[in-house]
Amino acid sequence: MPLKQNKMESKIIKQNKNLSLKREEYILDVKSSKNPSKQDISELIKSDADLTVVRKIDGSFGKDKFSIDVVVYATKADKDLVETIPRKVRKKAVAEAKKAVAEARKAAEGAK
Repeated sequence: MPLKQNKMESKIIKQNKNLSLKREEYILDVKSSKNPSKQDISELIKSDADLTVVRKIDGSFGKDKFSIDVVVYATKADKDLVETIPRKVRKKAVAEAKKAVAEARKAAEGAK
């Protein structure tokens, strides 16, 4: 059984260049059979996926039309300066860093 290709039709409702935060802000209307992913959205507006932040995807139940709020930053440094990291993600990163340091100490002690 062949897979059904997801055809997306998009329309840029609003495009605003925010010079103070060094980013472009978009509001899109997308017609698609499934929820668009971050990768799909970055391909629609032809931007780098690492610099793209999807703020909100609004879809109505039973309809194939989505309203999407997207922000595209000029550089990674600009994005890191403005965007905050959620608490759960931040805690997970700190825990992984501590675990890596502990493993490195064990390996160093085992080599002695």
